[in-house]
Amino acid sequence: MNAIMSALDAHNVMNTQALNSDAVRAGLTDILLNHSGLWESLRARGGA
Repeated sequence: MNAIMSALDAHNVMNTQALNSDAVRAGLTDILLNHSGLWESLRARGGA
């Protein structure tokens, strides 16, 4: 149980650090909008 709780704590810390990083947010935005087709998918869904 302690190992699971420690892993969850570490995961939350890592997520917080990533989301608070301008570079990480910019990279995720680039991937989602320019390389995954997310924008096109959302536009298609919105027009349906």
